Amino acid sequence: GGRVAAVCLGLLCVLLLTGIIGLSVYYGVIGHHDSTERDQLQASYSLLTKEGDQLQTSYSLLTKERDQLQTSYSLLTKERDQLQTSYSLLTKERNQLQTSSNTLTKERDQQQTSSNTLTKERDQQQTSSNTLTKERDQQQKEKNDLMRKFSNLKQTCPKDWKKFESSWYFLSTETKTRGESKDDCLERGADLVIINSDKEQEFLFHLNKGFWIGLTDTVTEGTWKWVDGNPLTTPKYWGSGQPNGGGVENCVLLTHSSSDQGPWHDYPCSFNRSWICEIVLSHF
Repeated sequence: GGRVAAVCLGLLCVLLLTGIIGLSVYYGVIGHHDSTERDQLQASYSLLTKEGDQLQTSYSLLTKERDQLQTSYSLLTKERDQLQTSYSLLTKERNQLQTSSNTLTKERDQQQTSSNTLTKERDQQQTSSNTLTKERDQQQKEKNDLMRKFSNLKQTCPKDWKKFESSWYFLSTETKTRGESKDDCLERGADLVIINSDKEQEFLFHLNKGFWIGLTDTVTEGTWKWVDGNPLTTPKYWGSGQPNGGGVENCVLLTHSSSDQGPWHDYPCSFNRSWICEIVLSHF
């Protein structure tokens, strides 16, 4: 019984020792495993701490860069607004300049049109001037020819005409009313005589014949005018008491009288009398 107990006790001791050894080994292994894991965790923590510090540094840098970018953005926004304002002003100025340019272009075109019109008018006037110059030269040539012919002609007084100083005179051989006498003179290229000087009056007086002269007051009673429309301002040779016919004697005769040097008398224009026509050579 004792031996069994001893054996049992021995077995129990062996089992206990085995258990103790097993536990020792187990705890040894477990302790070693925990130490390795702890070291690994410590290493991981150190790495994470380092990465955290790096991330913090990166975050700080990014924050700084963000702030710088925000500042740059604000500056760029301000510059953009200034550029937009400048652009708007330049656009307005450009539009104003465009309007001014359009106005100036329109004025230039109008002035060009006016210039073209004036140039055309000038050319037309130049053409007209050239035509007139040509006509003037032609007329001058014709005038010179006529003057030359007339100069040759007036050297000899036409038949039935008398020359005195610078005039030719035609003394009629028949009698007519004063109006008919004037018409006859006009048909001859002359008119009733106009007396301008004492010499002419004396010359006519010595023709020894009474005749109508170119003096009348038929337009206005008492206002005597020559056939050329000029009033009577030359020396007057009215006979005594002349003119005396009032409103019925409106024409003038140069009468021949031995006692008075060719006095003028007013007569009714309807009387038939001789007449004298005059052509003034200086008028040619």
